[in-house]
Amino acid sequence: MTQSMIGLVVVVAALLVIAFVFARRYRHAHPQETMTQWLDAHHMGWLHHRH
Repeated sequence: MTQSMIGLVVVVAALLVIAFVFARRYRHAHPQETMTQWLDAHHMGWLHHRH
């Protein structure tokens, strides 16, 4: 692996860890909220829009 490729893998792994930590923190603070409600609340209803 080249040095830039290793750097990219490290950055992606770090971002995934950060996202996981924030998701766990949010789920702990709002245990009653479902993923669909979260998406709607954050203006991302288009991800699960039904026709």
